Amino acid sequence: MTDVSPEKVIEDLGDGLIMRSARREEADALAEFCAKVFIDEASGTEAYWIAEWIRDLVGKPHPTLSLDDVIVVEDVEKGRYASTTTYLTQTWSYDGVEFDIGRPEIVGTHEDYRNRGLVRKQFDLMHQWASEREHYVQIVLGIPGYYRQFGYEYALHAEGGRQTPIQTFPRWGEKEDKKFRLREPTIGDVPFITDILNESGKRSLVSPIFRQEEVRYLTFDRTERSAVCHRTAILCRTEGDDVKEPIGVMMYAMVTPIDLGGILRLEMSEPRYWREALPSALREFVELADKATEQDPDPERAIKSVRLDMQPDHPAFIFDDGALGQPPERQYGWYVRVSDVAAFLRKVSPALENRIEGSFHAGFTGDIVLRFDRDTVKVTFQSGRITGVVTHSAAHRDAASSGWYTATARFPGTSFLPVLFGMRSVGETLLAHTDADAGSKSDRHLLETLFPKGSSDLMLTLT
Repeated sequence: MTDVSPEKVIEDLGDGLIMRSARREEADALAEFCAKVFIDEASGTEAYWIAEWIRDLVGKPHPTLSLDDVIVVEDVEKGRYASTTTYLTQTWSYDGVEFDIGRPEIVGTHEDYRNRGLVRKQFDLMHQWASEREHYVQIVLGIPGYYRQFGYEYALHAEGGRQTPIQTFPRWGEKEDKKFRLREPTIGDVPFITDILNESGKRSLVSPIFRQEEVRYLTFDRTERSAVCHRTAILCRTEGDDVKEPIGVMMYAMVTPIDLGGILRLEMSEPRYWREALPSALREFVELADKATEQDPDPERAIKSVRLDMQPDHPAFIFDDGALGQPPERQYGWYVRVSDVAAFLRKVSPALENRIEGSFHAGFTGDIVLRFDRDTVKVTFQSGRITGVVTHSAAHRDAASSGWYTATARFPGTSFLPVLFGMRSVGETLLAHTDADAGSKSDRHLLETLFPKGSSDLMLTLT
């Protein structure tokens, strides 16, 4: 482990620690390290699911991940790992405008090296990469509250949060006509899966953009026991025993050790299939759950409940007749970081202009000034088009151009991010933050037009 090529060393951290890039041949060693770092303390079970995930990322080719994006902090004097982080990337869409995101993942530190700033060092490096590569947004799932210290805020919903007993799902009757069936995917299905994921993503305010090589990786190239591995099935129309054309896709998982099945995504190629084919898709899922239960060596294990990761406004919840349970009172969320709000607003300006164009504010000319804790961002419109987005620091608050004292709206801390990404409305933000302000009645309506509350289906991403 200590034979490190000089070109792999990113920084000497002192005290015998170096920060470097990973090597392909250490996939197994990193997997063993992560299994112990992420151990389930309650049961003492090593985190094999994280181990298999990092083994896949380091040991196999990945559509977007370079080994240089896997950070290792090593104690070269003791010959062991101290910490590691991985920086994943993907292209996403903001209301039709594509942008690149970065995603820190598998952030783990050995207990002997905690509270020494190693995670911060790695996040500083990843944020530097984000700036250099024009990754306007960084996202992360993780410990509640922890990532706020690095500038992150909960600003996008994660899993849908529904969980219901599998007994609520319909089952096939003995003589029932099975008009739609699930089958295993083939390589030839990759274009169909890619198209259906991207088309269904248009329902979301924010959504991943999938390339065919990414879908192939997600469908065929990951280890089954990995934390992020799911299975894919193709929903097809049938005539008797003949399986005909595909009309839908289901991404699902079966975790018998905790008696849980999950549906990450369920999509149809055309809206007309939801009413007709959804009951068949749910019946087919029950058959898959029964099969997973039968194959588990422990007779006490069984798929007893199902977690549904789609957002509450997903079409499945229109046609399920109550089989999929009720929406949760609360949902978990993605941490989001946007280091340069002005740059991101410039990037997504076509989406903002489209919202203005289709509203009572069509043709708007004027400035929108957003005031934050340490700066303002002024967005200038001319006949409904954005002609400038400029940041002014608080150090220049006395300059009239800064808009510090005449701001249209005030958002304390990182409270603007949930508004920007549709997780929270302007009105909800005003209720949650006493020091927030949205200006006059017409100003507030303009802000609500520019930044409407909206749903984003983001549990299936490139990992």
